[in-house]
Amino acid sequence: MTAPPTDDDSNDLDFTKLFSPETKVSEPVATPQKQKELSDEAVIGESKLASNGYFVRINDAAPRRQPKRKPPIVMVVEDDEVTATLLERILAANGFQVTKAANRDAILTGLKNFPDLIILDVLMPDANGFDILNRIRQHAVLKDLPVMMLTSLGSLDDILKGLKLGANGYLTKPAKSKALLDAIRKVLGD
Repeated sequence: MTAPPTDDDSNDLDFTKLFSPETKVSEPVATPQKQKELSDEAVIGESKLASNGYFVRINDAAPRRQPKRKPPIVMVVEDDEVTATLLERILAANGFQVTKAANRDAILTGLKNFPDLIILDVLMPDANGFDILNRIRQHAVLKDLPVMMLTSLGSLDDILKGLKLGANGYLTKPAKSKALLDAIRKVLGD
């Protein structure tokens, strides 16, 4: 379980360089065996998305931790204001504190508050959610932060990419309230 940073972590708190679009960050390379495992998991995920409306992976490759704060803080990264507001209302009505981010700068600001969970869109005007996820997983302080993708992209390749980059969950839009809350509870260990 990753705790909020201490003064010793101060050098790791400047996310600006890592999250700058000018900073190139390579994606993880999976071994052939790992790629097969991820592909199999993506097929299961695609099926679960169709039947449950969400897919959550609970294993060592995707960090999972229970929030230390009550209420847990969820950062919603969504550029569509209507969708972001709807998510905020659903989450707040179910006992979560919500922060919103609609662009790269707001994501950086939100990460400095160390949310307990990020709900991350993929297609944004100035950022790609897969790229943001990859950068989170490569950051020493943020790497264990649970991240759930919430996107209109629901193909097998998209799910595989989310899994490869370390997403804890994957939901497609429009997500039903129950599916969203069930997925969050599973990821946070409730």
